[in-house]
Amino acid sequence: MNGIKNRGQGATEYLLILAAVLVVVAVAVYYVTRAGAAAPNLTLMPYVKGENIYIKATTTSTDTVKAGDWEYVVYLQGQAAPAATTGTFDLTPNTDTLLTSVTQSGTYVVRIRHKPSGKFLVDTTVSVSL
Repeated sequence: MNGIKNRGQGATEYLLILAAVLVVVAVAVYYVTRAGAAAPNLTLMPYVKGENIYIKATTTSTDTVKAGDWEYVVYLQGQAAPAATTGTFDLTPNTDTLLTSVTQSGTYVVRIRHKPSGKFLVDTTVSVSL
């Protein structure tokens, strides 16, 4: 009779150990998949020409951010940030592309985020004088 009780207790302990291992594995999978992709090695510099804000990509690497994998916001400093706009062109080294046009003078916040990694590639301000 004593042997049956010990076997039942051993089976319960094994099930508890198995449950603990499954919880640890689930937590590990959650953190690994949440980490996302690596951010590209791409330096982006916003600059102003007239009422236009351009973005220039410079780097010594060959990293590219595909259209749709990045988003941006440009807004007048001190105002509420609008919803992000998904990028419609590839960000490649040595590109020089119009990001947006503005209608009034002021300091504008420019933020560009790599969506897969969640990393901001640009988070700065530029001054526009019209």
